[in-house]
Amino acid sequence: MAHPLPTHGGTMRNPFIAQIARACAEHGWLALRFNFRGTGDSAGEFTGGEGEVEDVDAAVRHGRSLAPALPLGLVGYSFGARMSADWLERGGRADAVVLVALPLRDPEQGPLPPPRLPAGTFVVAAEDDQFGKADELRAALPDARLAVVPDAEHFFIGKRDEAVRLVCDELARAFAVPSHLP
Repeated sequence: MAHPLPTHGGTMRNPFIAQIARACAEHGWLALRFNFRGTGDSAGEFTGGEGEVEDVDAAVRHGRSLAPALPLGLVGYSFGARMSADWLERGGRADAVVLVALPLRDPEQGPLPPPRLPAGTFVVAAEDDQFGKADELRAALPDARLAVVPDAEHFFIGKRDEAVRLVCDELARAFAVPSHLP
């Protein structure tokens, strides 16, 4: 599980990432959270994207080594979704990928080019996300499968349960197992 932007306080302990991890555990799935380089107790320095894509790759490889016979899902939120999308663009593969609040704008650098995602990549969008509204994502990612959380903003305040359910439902669909979140 890839967390939000470290320069804005994002870590693997982000409450939304932690809630998704707990929901995965309730399904009996292993959930691996990691800090990007230079975040928390992680070594290295934040690079603004290049090195963090390598961190996603390292986390996926580590997850596969822990349970090589099980399907592997990658969930990224905000900056973590962007780094996961960049990882996919570079040829990364997982059994399921869920990108939550994928930003089309950087809070400091402005507009970002839309990622080139494999057809069918699942994106959970907040309808009123200040870094990429649902309508903007729909236009920028025509081959993605988009699930929209109505009346939600980037942080899903008051809407996290709905977003977590969408994440778990997609993982369950991809893993061909039942989801049991209400």
